[in-house]
Amino acid sequence: MGAIYSIGMHTLPNYVKKFMVSYPKVNVHIEYFSADRIYELVLSGDIDIGLVAVPKRDKRLDVYDFEDEPLVLVCSPEHPLASESQVDIHKLQFERFIGFEENVPTRTWIDNILQRYNIIIRPVMEFDNIETVKRAVEINSGVSILPQTAILQEVSSGTIKAIPFSNEKFVRPTGIIVRKGKILSQAGRYCIELLRKKT
Repeated sequence: MGAIYSIGMHTLPNYVKKFMVSYPKVNVHIEYFSADRIYELVLSGDIDIGLVAVPKRDKRLDVYDFEDEPLVLVCSPEHPLASESQVDIHKLQFERFIGFEENVPTRTWIDNILQRYNIIIRPVMEFDNIETVKRAVEINSGVSILPQTAILQEVSSGTIKAIPFSNEKFVRPTGIIVRKGKILSQAGRYCIELLRKKT
């Protein structure tokens, strides 16, 4: 399996545990890649199953819905917004913002949300993965919008504040991608079934 870093680190472990109960002898091999690389590897047959954010539809792929991850405002505990219990997205107007690089699908998704609300942010840093965005938020370099599932550890240790939006429940869709016509083993089929059940 290939997964983007945030899904592989934060969402997949519970599914892998459940899979191992049913198939203890199957070796589950998970590697972390960028979304673009996962599409390439699935299409070339080098990996069986890919897990990506904001999945693209492609006639060569079977795409299944995975989890909708709630998106929240994240900031350092020192940031003025840290004391809010929820925040209006308009408060992000002209805020220093730590975002994703342009080729990251989550970046486009968040840009669309900001555009819908006519929010202009001040980009101060851009990274290709969630872990680096989190480190920059922790040192109060700016705010960001991230999936809640990816920041549980930082929130519980108090290094990052996560604040839901009052406007609407924003989510980031994630998906399972498999090459069309790919013959999967019984364990592979069970794995997809397990992921699609979202139990």
